Amino acid sequence: MASASIAPDGDAIVSEIYIAAPPEVVFRALVNPELVVKWWGGQGAEQSFRCTHFESDLRIGGKWRSSGVDAQGRPFEAAGEYVEVSPPHLLVQTWVASWTAQVKTTVRWELRSTSGGTLVRHQHSGLAVHPEAGKSFRGWPRILGWLQVFLEKGETVDDRWPVI
Repeated sequence: MASASIAPDGDAIVSEIYIAAPPEVVFRALVNPELVVKWWGGQGAEQSFRCTHFESDLRIGGKWRSSGVDAQGRPFEAAGEYVEVSPPHLLVQTWVASWTAQVKTTVRWELRSTSGGTLVRHQHSGLAVHPEAGKSFRGWPRILGWLQVFLEKGETVDDRWPVI
């Protein structure tokens, strides 16, 4: 299970999780459109959603876009551009989500090789300026858990998506 903390100034949510897969495999799961739609989504206490489409132009300045639906079939979108790209250890991207009135934030993925796997450190920052938008991003530990079970056990979003 992922750990999570909120920075004292409220500007960032920081989460960490250990995944029993090498950094190259974890990195690929974060940026490969065929893989992202397999693991990103599921049920939660507050929300259920799934990514149904992902685009990635993996280069500095390249754009990415994720779209999908919630459990009621309502669409959502998150998009941005890559700011830092250093496979397989670092990925930094801007993040603009349709459900946060187009507030621009930053997501940083650090992948550190460990004995038998990868320590994933995830930071979503730029939240202090828009505290209400920041509250909508507290589900990152759950999302990291989806990535973990996908890479370690092959569990996909279809295994946990609610029947509507």
